[in-house]
Amino acid sequence: MTETPGRGSAAPYISARTGQFRYFDRQLGRPGWPAKRVLDFGGNVGNLLLDPECTIRHGHYWCLDVIPEAVEEGRRRYPDATFLHYDRYNFEYNPGGTRRLPVPDLGRFDVILAQSVFSHTSKAEMRELVAQLRTFLTDDGVLAFTFIDPYFKPPPGWARAEEWPDLDNLRWRLASARRWQEPGMDVEALEAEATSARITWATLVNNEDFVLDSGGDWCREGEERTHYMVFCTEEHMRSVYPDADVLPPVQPERFSCAVLRRQP
Repeated sequence: MTETPGRGSAAPYISARTGQFRYFDRQLGRPGWPAKRVLDFGGNVGNLLLDPECTIRHGHYWCLDVIPEAVEEGRRRYPDATFLHYDRYNFEYNPGGTRRLPVPDLGRFDVILAQSVFSHTSKAEMRELVAQLRTFLTDDGVLAFTFIDPYFKPPPGWARAEEWPDLDNLRWRLASARRWQEPGMDVEALEAEATSARITWATLVNNEDFVLDSGGDWCREGEERTHYMVFCTEEHMRSVYPDADVLPPVQPERFSCAVLRRQP
């Protein structure tokens, strides 16, 4: 489950995004990757391995993703790595999958990474999946996942030029959606709604509705639409996971990061 610029479930999504390795390498303090057994949860085609500085051994790399075409392409690109299809239901990426399918037990991992996964799930599903993933960590292993703080605004010179560097994450995402996906969307009304609500956790559905934090799984069967994106403040993520290290973004990425250890 990897972030897509507005594509629904009608076509497979093969990610072209890069920079994942450099991001997690910095957030995790440059661990000794060659010795690490790594699970890339929602890793699409394995772009984590594309970075020329990446020192993860392909034989120590596992990718688990809900998009079968991405898994097949990953296998083609990296024959020494392990790519597996996780046939869990996701209305945007895998509408034919099995609802609440448990994460398969692939053994224990030193590092589990999830880039742009929980920006496409409900809070209830995030809690469920994170709890399962933590059981697959080694005793000193770490799980690191990204999330989007709506109010993070990059300092001057930080963001990529095409990312509206003078806008915070929420306004950048809205402006981008109007430009590339929904020319008629009422960005100003959505901004006003978000401002009046003071978001902690909220979901932008189909670039037209905000669903504020209900504490549960708002997206029930029959309510699915085309796509959605989740925003969560760093402060709120700390309240969800009090034992996490919640880290701010690192240049040039706008994602915050939560780092968790195996539960006792």
